[in-house]
Amino acid sequence: MAAAYATTAELAAWLGTDAPPDSERLLSRASELLDATVYVAYAVDSATGLPADPDAAAALRDAACAQVEFWIEVGEVHDLDGGAGGQVSIGGLSMRRPGRLSGRALDLLRTAGLMSPWRST
Repeated sequence: MAAAYATTAELAAWLGTDAPPDSERLLSRASELLDATVYVAYAVDSATGLPADPDAAAALRDAACAQVEFWIEVGEVHDLDGGAGGQVSIGGLSMRRPGRLSGRALDLLRTAGLMSPWRST
């Protein structure tokens, strides 16, 4: 498994509060999701397994933090139960559940050139 793109200290700084108790696990899972989502190649430091380019490293760090923030707000279960992005109807109300990747994380990846502008997840 690759190294997480952010540390618990970086997550706490991103959140502006203490990181949750399971932040290492959440950051690891967020990094796995980013690995499965990003398709643009970038250089990797062979010693750390992290991006060698500081801009790519910063974008992936921030995207991992944004993803954990998203899970804190909406709950990680929507990703784990397989219903992410699915349609939900209650009575006359119908809406789409959040996707697997947070909008903020996706925007950070697009801005850094790690995602195409038309791809969503």
